[in-house]
Amino acid sequence: MRAPYDVVAGLSRAYLFEDLSGSDLEPLAQVATTRQLVRGETLLRVGDPAEEIYVVLSGELKDGIVDADGYEVVHFLHGPGMTMGEPGFFAVDRRRVVEVIATAPSVVIRLGRRELEPFLARHPPVKDRVLEKLASNTRWQTTMISALLTRSLTDRLILRLLELVDSSPDPAAGLAVTPKVSQTTLAAMVGVSRENVNRALSALAAQGSIRHDRGRYVLLDEDGLRRQLATDWPLASRRDHRLPPPSADGGVREQHTAPVSQRHSAGRLPRPRSS
Repeated sequence: MRAPYDVVAGLSRAYLFEDLSGSDLEPLAQVATTRQLVRGETLLRVGDPAEEIYVVLSGELKDGIVDADGYEVVHFLHGPGMTMGEPGFFAVDRRRVVEVIATAPSVVIRLGRRELEPFLARHPPVKDRVLEKLASNTRWQTTMISALLTRSLTDRLILRLLELVDSSPDPAAGLAVTPKVSQTTLAAMVGVSRENVNRALSALAAQGSIRHDRGRYVLLDEDGLRRQLATDWPLASRRDHRLPPPSADGGVREQHTAPVSQRHSAGRLPRPRSS
């Protein structure tokens, strides 16, 4: 649907288009469409044709799968400024392998193949950004798969909390704060029951590492938690991060005022110490 959203501003928040100006994005914005979703509405299903890439304008969506026994595994949460759909869009079979569902009322920008492919041909650096994201996501998923085999539940949970902190759009007073996330979603992100996540979170809170604040988690000793996980193996981080929400007038705060390296940092995980 066509809607009175500032699509140029929305696109310019995405890592894909960080090298481009508003005038570069205007032709793409004119042919893009937007879609509103209610909480719980499905955007993509497993097996769907992968003929578009989406940019989140507002709200939040999750991607994951549900197995034959009904257990959900959540791969990533996508907030404002983040993108979805690149793996299927560029895959040989052009099919979706995960389901994407809105976890809150959301608006997404749809970039169809017919409109996007000519734009990519005119702006080759955009494909470089795609490669960076696909590589970073593969490395991150390798980290998580390795953690399932070699790390405790607490360590896996800390990894996910750090990922959410890195993607958080509004850190409070300099603290490391996650977006709002339920224990059920956290459980699906680390592959255990909600009860086990509840116990692990309670233990972290009791030792003074985190606190729960109105649906978010504040990491009180972020640096210590990062050092704890990075002492014996390298940690990957994601390329695609949330950015601050649009300003009240519909624009984007401080658009294009910070260097690319600051606006889309590669993450704050420290290098592992050499032996």
